[in-house]
Amino acid sequence: MATIKQVKRRQNIQMAEGYLDLALVLEDEFSLDLSHKTALADRALACLDNIKNPLGHKPYVLFLKGQAARAADRLPDAIKYLKQSLRLDPDNVHTYLALAWCYKRIGRVDQAIDAVSQAVELNSDSAIAQYNLACYFAINRQVELAIMHLSFALDLNSKYRELIATESDFDSIRENPGFVSLTSVTV
Repeated sequence: MATIKQVKRRQNIQMAEGYLDLALVLEDEFSLDLSHKTALADRALACLDNIKNPLGHKPYVLFLKGQAARAADRLPDAIKYLKQSLRLDPDNVHTYLALAWCYKRIGRVDQAIDAVSQAVELNSDSAIAQYNLACYFAINRQVELAIMHLSFALDLNSKYRELIATESDFDSIRENPGFVSLTSVTV
């Protein structure tokens, strides 16, 4: 039977997840401005700060804190939390992806590549990791690697083909014959 502390810990985690869903997951459909995202992120952080003894949940709590800092555009804080989470749980693909997202936005594409490469090393069948690695290699003008990882992503999940046309990360390689060949639709 769960103790009161365990129930409260779980409730705080669930509330933080809910605030983060509103701030991050729904932002594509309902364009939230930074002040609203920050307010939701701060509520998530308050819930997570209420957890005094996260026990086995500590890597996940740190991941959520990283996501909250990311939502509030506090990228140095997000990176700090995500790295702490990875020290405790070095096999979490999602944490590497979140860390890479932050690195890209602070102009450290080299570190984004390193982070996503770790994710791919852990799970080469992760289409999103392969797709993101392709994006970061394209930004870095490493065309062959970008095309190779984009090909892997498309083989794993063809839905990523729908994103290519509007993905600005590929702008520098759009004219490359290999990219054109890979992304052309033949009937």
